[in-house]
Amino acid sequence: MAKFIYTLLLILSSTHVFSQEQTYDVSIFKNVKFPNVITVENENLKLNGHGMHSSGLFKLFVCGLYVYERTDDPIKIIYDDHAKMIEMVITSNQFQSDKTIEEVNRVHDENMKLMKSGELGDMVNNIKKFDGIIPHKMISIDKSFKDSIIKANNGQIDNIVGDIETFLSMFQEEVKIGDHFRFTCYNNELHLSKNNKEKGVIQGKEFQKSLLNIFIGNMTFNESLKEDLLSKDL
Repeated sequence: MAKFIYTLLLILSSTHVFSQEQTYDVSIFKNVKFPNVITVENENLKLNGHGMHSSGLFKLFVCGLYVYERTDDPIKIIYDDHAKMIEMVITSNQFQSDKTIEEVNRVHDENMKLMKSGELGDMVNNIKKFDGIIPHKMISIDKSFKDSIIKANNGQIDNIVGDIETFLSMFQEEVKIGDHFRFTCYNNELHLSKNNKEKGVIQGKEFQKSLLNIFIGNMTFNESLKEDLLSKDL
């Protein structure tokens, strides 16, 4: 019995990392205030920098980088054995998964038919379903991250295909302004959460490095955001 309890505790400890819960408010100007310190397990991670990612007219998300020791050296952060974390807060309803984009566009096309037929009641209900999203103007979360990861790995992703799918799965439900995604690198695990609820764990450091690389490495998808995340002097 004691052996069984020990094994159970070992399994639980390997699949869950304690991190301080956090909620964020998005201002009318799409600004978000990040705390200076967030606790992960027994480590106090410090805010190294924060910035915004935009596409065209849309300010898609802001994110903060938390590290054990502030630095402007991306290599040190990526290869450091201490915990590190990216907090990503959605600031636009236009940033959605392929699944949601397909559904929103389908509903929009259905609304065009309802308008022509005069069935306005059903059309209003459909509009409420995806309030605040502009049809056919959305940016794909799947494509944005997948293309960046493929580029960062020079197309060699055979070993992390499953990891990419696990990562993207956390975005499959409709994304709303204020939704908070957390990517926590702790030992050999990458813990994924949405609004303080765990969404998955990716084992090994290969995908961890790929993810950090597209934010702060040589293959970043946004040079300006990279500079903000590595500013260290807040």
